[in-house]
Amino acid sequence: MRSFLALTLLAISTLIGCQRDSDSQPEPVQYIVPAEVEPFIQVFRDEAQKRNNAVSTTNLIITFGTTQSGDVCGQCLLQSGKTPRITLNNDAFCWQQASQYERECLIFHELGHCLLKREHKINRFPHGAFVSLMNPDNVDVYATCRYPIGGDECDKRPRRDYYIDELFDPSTPTPAWGK
Repeated sequence: MRSFLALTLLAISTLIGCQRDSDSQPEPVQYIVPAEVEPFIQVFRDEAQKRNNAVSTTNLIITFGTTQSGDVCGQCLLQSGKTPRITLNNDAFCWQQASQYERECLIFHELGHCLLKREHKINRFPHGAFVSLMNPDNVDVYATCRYPIGGDECDKRPRRDYYIDELFDPSTPTPAWGK
């Protein structure tokens, strides 16, 4: 009876050990991105290259679906040894009625988490605009003209350049319009 019990325990521990070994092996490189998201990934690559950032997008899965948090437009899931995964909420507010700039902001924000390993940054400029695209509350920081930044209120280019510079280099100095 004891030897049967010992053999049973040995068999169970061997199976559990094998299970752990297979779980700890990294997933193979995978690139699965919806066609409508692909142009934004290419722009992200181009922007990284302009800034001499060697970020790789070759191991990435992006899907449309329900995020684990439920009420957010996108979510990055990072697990050791697993392919980075981004879930995008395809509802009207988050994607369907969003402008190209709003979609780009959302995707760049999630890529900031998944590929650049950036955390949220809550700092704001004196006029109220967020300092970073990596803020948790408003990822369309350069997509809309909601903050009084001086000059042409709707000139997105200087804001976009700054926010993307800051995305790839958090030590980017405050631009003139942010003071």
